[in-house]
Amino acid sequence: MERHWRPDKGERKLVWRKLIIACTALLVLAAAIYFVGQKLESGSEAAQSRGDLSDRFTETPAIEYNGVLYRPYEKLTTVLVMGVDHYTSDEEQGTPYRNGGQSDYLMLLVINEETATVTPIQIDRDTMAEITIISVLGNKTGTRTAQICLSHGFGDGREQSCLLTEEAVSNLLLGVPIQFYFALDLKGISVLNDFMGGVTVTLQDDFTSLDPTMARGRTLTLRGIQAEYFVRNRLNIGIGTNESRMVRQQAYMDGLSGLVTQRLASEGSADFVGSMFDQLQDYLLTDMKRGRMINEVWASRDYQRLGTLHPKGTYATGSDGFVEFHADPDALEALVFKVFYRPVS
Repeated sequence: MERHWRPDKGERKLVWRKLIIACTALLVLAAAIYFVGQKLESGSEAAQSRGDLSDRFTETPAIEYNGVLYRPYEKLTTVLVMGVDHYTSDEEQGTPYRNGGQSDYLMLLVINEETATVTPIQIDRDTMAEITIISVLGNKTGTRTAQICLSHGFGDGREQSCLLTEEAVSNLLLGVPIQFYFALDLKGISVLNDFMGGVTVTLQDDFTSLDPTMARGRTLTLRGIQAEYFVRNRLNIGIGTNESRMVRQQAYMDGLSGLVTQRLASEGSADFVGSMFDQLQDYLLTDMKRGRMINEVWASRDYQRLGTLHPKGTYATGSDGFVEFHADPDALEALVFKVFYRPVS
């Protein structure tokens, strides 16, 4: 009788093991093919979506304000300029997320390519606004209404503090986007002032307690520490309010702006802005690249500089004894529509 070969028990196990491995490999291969196919299909859909330009030309929905339809300007560059006052040295700082220094000077520059204008909006440091609170461990714990200058103090004193201030200013101005920040430690004012050749001002207040040459009524070109005294000091100067200091700060910025225009005309943007940037490196923090800064200054060199705008409102003394500025909601809305929106024709 013919005998057929039959594998023993060990050989049967080996055959089954090979079959299982082969089936598993086939399943993995099938899954890989399916996955790659899905990726190619989704990629094709994305390519088709990117190729469809219809959405790119869809206008932003109009917003009605006082019976008129408005749309936001599309070609705006917004830069938040901060003058930061650090009251303690780095060695004295104990809590890294509660000693970022206060933003004593706040100016939002709105560069409008469509209207070829530059509009400065100066914001009082005591303006009550919604600010984000950071815990001692650096975590966000919520928001509260407080003086807007404190938003910088709750951060790390660098990028986080700047972004928190940027967020607070955006909240105040009804959510308008802010693209860049430019934070200068107020100790760097003297460096900037001397680099520009000195800003000439007429003193409306008496500074002789700080510098005997800075008498009220005198017109002089500020040099060195005098510039810092002029824009930074408040207590025991005049009536001692931030409102009066803001008047001095605006006068200084007007004079500085004139010097910038002169230097641009004589030196060109790249050399001048680059040199200024280098001079301020130790005092400056910004998320605007050097090249972008040069391009923005050059592109707007012939734009019309409009008058500085100030949100209207009222001052009061809070329950903690500190001054509060309460922006008028209607006036604030009017300001936002004036600067950031255009009427629909």
